[in-house]
Formats: sequence, structure tokens, C-alpha cells
Amino acid sequence: MKILHASAEYFPYIKMGGLADMLASLTKEQAKTEKVYVALPLIGKLGKTIQFTGKVFPALPPKDAPIDSVVASVLKASRFLEAEEGGVKLYFFESELFQPLDSIYGHAEEHFRFAMFSYACYALSQILNVDVFHAHDWHTALSLALQKDSVNPIPSVFTIHNLAYQGDHPFWMTGFLKEEPFRLITSPFDHDGKCNYMKAGILSANQITTVSPGYRQETLSEPNGFGLSYCLRQRASDYSGILNGIDIDEWNPEKDKRTFQTYSVKNWKEGKLKNKAELFQEIGRPFLPLDVPLVGLIGRLTHQKGFPTFLQALLERRHLPHRYVVLGSGDPEMEKSFFQLSETIPDVFYFYKGYNESLAHKIEAASDFFLMPSLFEPCGLNQMYSHTYGSIPIVSRVGGLRDTVEESNLLKFKTGIVFEPNDVGSLGYALERARDLFESTDREIVVKNIMNLDWSWKKRKLEYDLIYSKAIELKI
Repeated sequence: MKILHASAEYFPYIKMGGLADMLASLTKEQAKTEKVYVALPLIGKLGKTIQFTGKVFPALPPKDAPIDSVVASVLKASRFLEAEEGGVKLYFFESELFQPLDSIYGHAEEHFRFAMFSYACYALSQILNVDVFHAHDWHTALSLALQKDSVNPIPSVFTIHNLAYQGDHPFWMTGFLKEEPFRLITSPFDHDGKCNYMKAGILSANQITTVSPGYRQETLSEPNGFGLSYCLRQRASDYSGILNGIDIDEWNPEKDKRTFQTYSVKNWKEGKLKNKAELFQEIGRPFLPLDVPLVGLIGRLTHQKGFPTFLQALLERRHLPHRYVVLGSGDPEMEKSFFQLSETIPDVFYFYKGYNESLAHKIEAASDFFLMPSLFEPCGLNQMYSHTYGSIPIVSRVGGLRDTVEESNLLKFKTGIVFEPNDVGSLGYALERARDLFESTDREIVVKNIMNLDWSWKKRKLEYDLIYSKAIELKI
């Protein structure tokens, strides 16, 4: 089977969140048995140098070459450059729209930029004559509408990674979608008076997936449907929730060269102690104690991630012995609050602004607990990384976190600590249970349980195979 993925992110080249990790690890597993291609933008600042093969593919199919329009001229001046990574063929969209960018999101004209990329991805699928076209999030959703309206539609799958971001734009900005070569009827994409790219994907794909069964259920009603739950309910029979997996070669404490010391389930205590001591040295906090719980947090500092709840709970539970290491960036006010804490209570709190892949691995290896206070979480990957590294997750009861972390007095097989979202008291009590667990002999049982969990892509790849088969059999 030939599969083409279209995405704005792909690790290690472009990474802003879990999408990049998810797609890189999924395609790595798929490439063991299938021919896998990935289309992604070529921006000015990439996370890794590309080794191109020299093959070039047009962004506008030859049959559309005679078209004379502004859109067509942009596509004619653009092209795909082929590269290869771990058995996966990558097609970088080289265009004046993306080349000046040092990051993939947060720029003006995204409505036009990602529409052009979507058209180019659609064109590439036709040129490569793939069996399945798999688009990810709103950035590539219009390619699904193009597939649906095509004379030769390719079976399509749309994965929703985060429904909160929908790519909705005023219709006066998207008039070009009605012109050549798009020729789209955009009225069905109307949501609250705007052209909603996410809605276009939901209505057009043969099959729809999201990244956990829990998040699928949440998005079928409001407020977690962010206004589009009615669309998802209409497509409920074609809408599946498949948990993400992780790359067990990239995230493996037994052979992780980014950490200070590798370890396994057999010597996790010694390994964590060494990593904790070295991490404290690296971040300039050699005076921090090693015999108290270290809680790690990594993520974008956005409303979704629940960091204000964490801040309040931390301040209300100052009597607890925990130390905290936070890695992330985002909301300026949240960054300011974290910097202030890092300066006023340096013996308790450390904040690193930005994202550092190496530091992320070191935090996972050193932490005794890993906190994810999300208000909603489509899947989450860090709780799975934490399981693998023996860092007990403390998570809110939402989405994929609810699917992957369990805590109950009735369960002997505990895989973490769970609290209610956006609830300071519930989170504070979870932090107290973490202290008790750290001091208990039960900690060793829990750590061994979670380090033996299998979050690889092997099983989940088979679930996607089934979705692809349905897409092929049930074209809309």
C-alpha cells in the first residue's frame, strides 16, 4: 500500500507539538510494511539538515498548467523536493510562501499559505498515485475537499490532533478558493460566518480519526467540540479514536544518549538518582536535595495546558517537599509568572523558556513524577514517555490522559495519579498523594508496572490499517 501523509509538522524537521512526534513515529512503523510518503513545508529554519535526493515534483498537475491565475502562478513557482528519512520518503514544499519563515505557525496570511500547501499536497497525491491520502489537522484539510471533488478521488483519512485550532477565516479572505485551480464550493465550510478549514476536512474525508478514544467521545458534545460537535456527530460512524504510540527507539531509558545515564527497570533507582543529580548541576541548582520528589513539566504554556491551575496549587501546597522543573514557552504572562517563581524560590522551582529536545529527555529521566494539568488533552505523549522512564504521571482526567493513566483504590495495577481538571483542590490533593507514594514501598511496584507498559506503534498501526481499508471500501 502507498500512503501519503500531509502535515505542517514532522520530527525532527518541524516540531511545535505532539503532531510532529506522532507522525514521525507512526510513519516509521508503517514503513516496515508499506510505501510511506510525507509532504511538509520547507521553512527557512529546520531542526535538521536535509539531504535531498535530487528528484523534483510539481505543485500543480500538468493538466492545470495552462491555468492563468494568481493562485496558479504561485503554485507554478513552487515545487516538491524529495528526501528520505528512515525508509520514509519526504516531500518538502519549496515555495516563497514558506521559505522566509523561521517557525511554522503564528504568521499573517496563514489562510492563503496553508491553502496553497493543501492544493500542492492534493496534486502530489495524484502524481504519486497513492492508495490512501492521510491529512493532519486544519493546515491540510482543504486537500480533502479537493480529493472529494476530484474526477479521480483518492481514498482519504483526516486525523484531528486538536479541535481547538480550526483554521477559520472570513469569507472575504478566502474567495480565491472558488477560482482556478481550486474550484471549490465553500458554502458548506461555513461555521459562524467564517470559512472553516477544519469543517471542510470533517465533511470531505472518507474516514476521520482523532488521537484517543476519550477525546473522540469528548468532541461529540460541547464545549469540547468547539462548535463542530454537530459535524462530528453527523459523521460518527466514520469517526474513530486511536491512541497515539511513541517511538520506542527515540524514547528509551536503556539507550537514550541524551540522558546523563541510561537505566532499565532493574536499576531505575540508581539511574534516576544519577540523572537527577546531573540535571541539578546543569540547570545551576546543585544545592537542590536528591531525596525529595522532583516533578517535571514540559509543554506549551497555553490555556489548554492548565498551568494557572498548577501555579495556584503549588502556592497553596508550599509545605510539600516537591521540587519542580518546567520546560516550555507560550503565554507571556505565564512565562513572567514562571520566571518570577524561578527567581524568588530557586530552591523549589526552575523554569527554562523555550523548547530543548535534549533537556526534555533529561527531565523525563530525572523526574520522579511528571505533571500534566491539562484542561483538555486530545492524547498527550509525555505521560507515555514518563511511563517508559519510570516517572509516575500526575494527570487530569481528560481525553487521552484518562485513557492511559489509571488510579483507583480498587485497582492493584496503578499507572499514575489522576485529578479533576481545572480544580486547584483536586490537583493539590494529587500532589499530596505523590508525596505519600514517594515515601511508600508501593512506589517500586508502580514504577515497575509503568516501565513494562507497551506504548509502541505496533498495535496502533494495525488500527490505522483498518481505517485505511474502510476508506478504500467506503469512498464518499
